[in-house]
Amino acid sequence: MMKVNDFQKYEITLSIPYDDYFKLIYESKHLLETRLGANRTFIAKMPIYANNRKNAVRKAVQKFRKDFKGILGPASKVMVLNDPFQEVSYNDDFACNDLGNKYLDDFTVKRVLEQAHGDLTLDVAEVSENFSSKSLKRLKRRRKINVEIAPRLFKSPNGSIFYKMVEFSDAKDSRRKTKTVKLSSKSLQKALREVRRRGLDMSDVSIGK
Repeated sequence: MMKVNDFQKYEITLSIPYDDYFKLIYESKHLLETRLGANRTFIAKMPIYANNRKNAVRKAVQKFRKDFKGILGPASKVMVLNDPFQEVSYNDDFACNDLGNKYLDDFTVKRVLEQAHGDLTLDVAEVSENFSSKSLKRLKRRRKINVEIAPRLFKSPNGSIFYKMVEFSDAKDSRRKTKTVKLSSKSLQKALREVRRRGLDMSDVSIGK
């Protein structure tokens, strides 16, 4: 029974190799409205309803495993799901391993790759029954950069704030080194008060010989 909030319609497409299709017939598992496409591959389409694409993918995978019980191998080898509402789009926070960004059809893959301007590529890694392909993968790992929010104060991507101090040695010809101190504060104003309270801004740190 379809839930009230599962109002968005998506389409599952199965591309089944010729020999595997007859395995289904042997197991008495018939697909309606299946046509023979290019490269001796049978194409079957079926609708699925969900409130967003991520849940649609989850339901599609569950249905695939329930209906075919491993006969066709991993779902990601034969199944894709369209993106009629363009929920999949590239941005700085795009996560290739997010379920909502998997099982992409060719049209969606092309659109997202164009948006990524070379940051992404097609994932062609082998998959197993229990692990799905990501559809897309990054060409370069994103660097997590700390942002300077005030002199000597830096904020990390996860929200932590650090104060950078300078260490110097009494040894001759020694180079100065920096020491980063993590603060408990989460806002700039509180961080400034914490630095003063702890005396971090009063002097540099001497580490001796």
